[in-house]
Order: sequence, then C-alpha cells, then structure tokens
Amino acid sequence: MWPMLSHGTQILRKLKIMKKYARNLLYDKLHKSAVLVCIGLTLYGTVILGDHAYKYFKYVKPRIAASKAAAEQELLSEGAADKILLKD
Repeated sequence: MWPMLSHGTQILRKLKIMKKYARNLLYDKLHKSAVLVCIGLTLYGTVILGDHAYKYFKYVKPRIAASKAAAEQELLSEGAADKILLKD
C-alpha cells in the first residue's frame, strides 16, 4: 500500500483510518438515534393532537352549539308576540 514507509508507520496509518471509520460509525449511530427520537416525538404529538381534536368535536363543539341554540331560543322567547300582548 505504502511501499516507502516502514511497517510501523503503515500500521499507524491503518489505525488512523480505522479510528476515523469507527468515529464515523459512532456519528452515524448518534444521527440515527436522533432521527428516531424526532420521528417518535412526531408520532406522539400526532396522537395527542388527534386525541384533542376528537374530544373537541365529540364533547366541546356540541356543547357550544347547544348553548348558542339555548341563547337564541331565549332571545326569541323574550320577544315573542304572545308575551308582548299579555303584558298590556
């Protein structure tokens, strides 16, 4: 591989290359772990968001619609013609 170098120098160069390779493997594993953590957090957030949306449309929105309808019915009953005629 390196013909003019001594055997010890060749071994040192091979060790440096192996260390660099091992470092790159470590960086790759760290990067893969970080990506998997991000994917996991995204999936968890999606589940939580879906749960909140389900609860909103199942419980909160009908309650809001019912209170609006009750308020509108109350306003209509206050201005009803029969109540106006009975007051006179």
